[in-house]
Amino acid sequence: MTSAAAALRGYFARSADRRARVPSTLAYGLDARPPALTTLFLALQHVAIQSVYFVLPVAIAGAITNDPAEITHFLSLSILSVVIWQVIQLLTRGPLGAGYPIPATHTAALLSAYLLTAQSGGGFGRVGALVFLTGIGLGVLTFVMHRLRALLPNEVAGVVVMLIGIALIGVGTQQFGMQPGHAPPTLDSTLVLFASLVAMAGASLSRTRAAPFAVLIGALVGVALAMALHQGLPDAAAVLAARPWFWLPRPVPPDFAGISPSLVLAYVLPLIALQATAAGSLVMAQRAVDADWTRPDAPPIRRGLLGNAVAVALAGLFGAGATGPAMAAVGLSVATGTMARRIVWVGAALLVLIAFCPKFVALFVLTPAPVKAAMLFYVSGFIMAQGANLATVRLLDTRRTLIIASGLTAGVAVAIAPQILLQNLPAFASPLSLGAVVAFLVNLVTLPLVGQRAVLTLPLDRDAGRAAGKWFDRTAAAWGLKPQTAQSVGNALGELAHLLTERGTPSVTLTARSSEDRVEVALAWQGAPLPERTGAVSHEALLGTAEDMEKFILWMATREAYDFTQRATAEGCEARLVFED
Repeated sequence: MTSAAAALRGYFARSADRRARVPSTLAYGLDARPPALTTLFLALQHVAIQSVYFVLPVAIAGAITNDPAEITHFLSLSILSVVIWQVIQLLTRGPLGAGYPIPATHTAALLSAYLLTAQSGGGFGRVGALVFLTGIGLGVLTFVMHRLRALLPNEVAGVVVMLIGIALIGVGTQQFGMQPGHAPPTLDSTLVLFASLVAMAGASLSRTRAAPFAVLIGALVGVALAMALHQGLPDAAAVLAARPWFWLPRPVPPDFAGISPSLVLAYVLPLIALQATAAGSLVMAQRAVDADWTRPDAPPIRRGLLGNAVAVALAGLFGAGATGPAMAAVGLSVATGTMARRIVWVGAALLVLIAFCPKFVALFVLTPAPVKAAMLFYVSGFIMAQGANLATVRLLDTRRTLIIASGLTAGVAVAIAPQILLQNLPAFASPLSLGAVVAFLVNLVTLPLVGQRAVLTLPLDRDAGRAAGKWFDRTAAAWGLKPQTAQSVGNALGELAHLLTERGTPSVTLTARSSEDRVEVALAWQGAPLPERTGAVSHEALLGTAEDMEKFILWMATREAYDFTQRATAEGCEARLVFED
């Protein structure tokens, strides 16, 4: 038991996190403390974007009941579940939370499952029970996916992030009346939309102190113009006046009675999309706060995924809808370079006030639809650009291209023509759900095809180091490895070949193997083993003994390797180096 607990602590240990270097492009890094007024305005931007998704719990509750009080109650509980999610992610101690400032929102991945629950006669208690089981399922996935980067590589995460942008565009077109069944946009609403977008773009490009507040400025311009053009709800003032100032939402206990296997399946099918969305947001934030980022750092992402599972399970326990990352708000933070935790802490406090004050809830819900659409259109572009960057971090070989192409094709196909899936498999009737699952499955099915092997017996002479480097350059190009990986491995082989040549070793056999996320290189030779690997060695060792010189060369060869081991064999010695790709 003790060893298992120790292994579990190590799996989520914060001490294993890679040290991040703050990018110069960030206005505010993780630990920055922006001025109080600046922090408040930046937090209000997040809340404004998050409030767009208040429509999801309202739609869920509306499918269950027509009682406005019950709908408001469910919305307030769901807002509190959003607070729990983003606070967990902000934690900087313990096994929960990545420590990244990721605002939360109500996830659309389970919308079809909610509607099926309502159609089967289920109430808020049954929704809560199924959301709780969803959280448990996400927790199991977190522990099962120990090879996170192999099962959710950059290509899958990038597809998920791009599909989130596409899904946001879909929500934006609904808000703007561009979808069938909605009132078409008028000239006045079009003017409000474009005025908001122009104000956002102008503020963002101004290179002034207004730039971080681009979305908020655009929203204020849009609201002012909408009021002047009478584009708001005609009875907005009466609706706002009828709402009380204070509301104490009571938890709704989960009701596990009457849950059918078909309902459970409706909540199980989107699990991959939910997990991939959470992972994509964590990778997106991690990439934004680290100037040296080249690949996902697993420990923070594991803690973030576990925090995601716990937050969803807690939401189900008190009768709220499932939550997840607000990718639009994350995209806004990345676009404006404002990644301070303090901003999201203040945003959490504002959401608590909103949850207990129905007047505040109504204020955000009553924002004119063209303004909401403009906010979604603006941030969705940044999100898709971030997704494209994630998907193309590594060189795209045929397999990686297939993963991206399959996921995007499936997602866009559902966005264009969802009718068949809505009728036959509603759990997959969203671009994110189907696209994420397709990308994940293509990656999983083709994973056994990734492993490759190359062998070279190299005579050791004056040109051996150069020959070893050229051999691996050709191998890396054929395997589609990152240029940085190819250079690191080539340099290591060149240094070790030089060391063995100086010893008078006649030849060495080089064996290279690649998998999804790493490269392993083995050197076998007849003779004595290499020196033990140590920490950094001073260049003064070059003027010391032959042993000191060998230690320096070994340090040069292995300093970029993830792992280095050696062992005795029947033919002599073998050394293995592992590099992450």
